[in-house]
Amino acid sequence: MATERPNARMNWDLSQSIAYDGTRTPLKSTLFIVLCLAWVLPGLVGHDPWKYDEAVVFGAVTEMLRSHDWLAFSVAGEPTFERAPLFFWVAAAFAKVFGLVLPLHDAARLAVGFFMAATLALLSAASYELEGTRGVRLSVLLFLGCLGLLIRAHEMSTDLAGLTGVALGLYGIALASRRPWLGGVLTGAGVGMAFLGDGFLPVGVLAALMVALPATSPFWRTRSYATSMAIAAVVAAPLLAVWPVALTTVSPVALHKWMASATSSRWTDGFGQGDFLELLYFVRILPWYAWPAWPLAAWALWKGRRNLAARRDLMLPLVSFAAFFVVISVFGEARDVNALPLLLPLALLGAAEVDTLPRGAASALDWFGMTTFFLLGVILWVAWVASVTASPEIAAQWIAREVPGYRHKFNFLAVALAALLTLIWLVVVARSLRSTRRALVNWAAGITMAWMLMMTLGLPLVDRARSYREISAKIVDELPPNFRCIARHNLGDAQRALLDYFANIRTIRDDHPTASRCKALLVQAAPLQVPRMGPEWEELWRGSRPGDRNELFVLYRRK
Repeated sequence: MATERPNARMNWDLSQSIAYDGTRTPLKSTLFIVLCLAWVLPGLVGHDPWKYDEAVVFGAVTEMLRSHDWLAFSVAGEPTFERAPLFFWVAAAFAKVFGLVLPLHDAARLAVGFFMAATLALLSAASYELEGTRGVRLSVLLFLGCLGLLIRAHEMSTDLAGLTGVALGLYGIALASRRPWLGGVLTGAGVGMAFLGDGFLPVGVLAALMVALPATSPFWRTRSYATSMAIAAVVAAPLLAVWPVALTTVSPVALHKWMASATSSRWTDGFGQGDFLELLYFVRILPWYAWPAWPLAAWALWKGRRNLAARRDLMLPLVSFAAFFVVISVFGEARDVNALPLLLPLALLGAAEVDTLPRGAASALDWFGMTTFFLLGVILWVAWVASVTASPEIAAQWIAREVPGYRHKFNFLAVALAALLTLIWLVVVARSLRSTRRALVNWAAGITMAWMLMMTLGLPLVDRARSYREISAKIVDELPPNFRCIARHNLGDAQRALLDYFANIRTIRDDHPTASRCKALLVQAAPLQVPRMGPEWEELWRGSRPGDRNELFVLYRRK
């Protein structure tokens, strides 16, 4: 032991080269933790809720806190039955605990960090069961590097709770071969969590995997696996029942409406010609969405093709991806967020053969990543300088055109943090020795650095463009005097939730009988497709968020 201590101290020194060779050192462990924190934390606080999913979820959370009813969800005073409850409950709990020191929306958004941190930990644990210590960090880095994950993993969404449930179930299945009872308990807990998090779709992917494994490999045609899955079913059953039973205490109608929404798919509404194209939606988006996980996963399959059936570390993620892909493509909506579970098995599969990746391919990925994120970092820094100094002029003109009226407020802490992370990225890239693992580490570090810069230097600009705070205030200023209610036409759920949060504006559908007594009408439309309203309405005002060319609000007064 005494001979290891000098090496450990020396490994803390950034002047020494960093070798990504699978060994653990204090420096590499620290850098890994810093990278995970720098990826998860930025974007959780410091900005208003943005549409679409985040606005609707936060709208339900604010209603829960107002009404103290944690079963009957509503948005801006109108019931909603589309989503499962777990994320709402956790976000509301965070809002109650941290809402005293943070804006309510920032406090609620901390739930995002909670679920993502849990997902990373569970993915790492599953990788340990399959690959041992050599794969614990690789799978997490590959998962964090996926382009499709970045935005979705930083906004309030019930899909993140479902993703954590899938990760827990995947870990339980990986553990089942070594510890069948504990693996069964965790698998059942994952199924229940997936259901409470996001309804039937994540439950479907786990159920399909549990059935497909023994059908595809003798690894899972054992009594211990059958015992483990029986335990999983026993554990999952009460978790699957708790939400429907709770809904019956609200009303049988609530349960019926939620079940109708939760079980709806393209098959329940009739299968049209356009639905055939939607079946290929996830095929179309995966090349960019799962980059760079999918090429590394493909390499792992190619490398292990001769003894694939004998490798549990390849068969489990391969069967998982196939089962997940079929269920999501057939039953899931054509929304990119539904592809999140696909990234888990791809990360596990891609990490399996990173060390055998040809040096030329690793170098190409390494240089592509370093060049891409270096240029992106330069662009972000130049844009920040332009927002502060109006120079270079071309960048300042672009900002003025995209977000009219934007005035940057200098934040020393944000700038110092951005500069520190940029410096760390440059030093780590410069001091790391060339290896196949370095390409993956540099990619994950690069995408983290770019996200951190966006959420420090660029956050005020993005928030001004995406926030509804200013437009809500303008609508309030333009409302006619002595109005009793506001009718609405074509106003989306996200917009309703944010107008309610920022300005306490609640609206009534214009086809509702009570809308006839409203003196104001709010219409949402595309700028070139504003509908003609009846002769009883007189236009008072129209406007949009800064730089928004797709969404227009028009306010009318009854004559």
